[in-house]
Amino acid sequence: MDISPTHSDLAEIEAEWPQIAAERDLVDAECRLLADPADVLAKRAHRRAVSALLHLMVQQVNHDAGNGAAPVYMLTNFGPADPAEAA
Repeated sequence: MDISPTHSDLAEIEAEWPQIAAERDLVDAECRLLADPADVLAKRAHRRAVSALLHLMVQQVNHDAGNGAAPVYMLTNFGPADPAEAA
């Protein structure tokens, strides 16, 4: 029995692809960080991946809320970064 995805299924996957890619990037960054916690570039990649995923999530919430709701904002700068780790 061949069960192929419908055009609707493919459209839903394509619509979700930016979030899937952002989550994949986060997992990759987490793996790099776990492999070498002292790696400055791994820390940078992790911060960027988290920021990108949060940005996507905020965009989705604002899109889903419609025009009548107040926009959601995110705080990504929690204080000064160590100069060696600044993104």
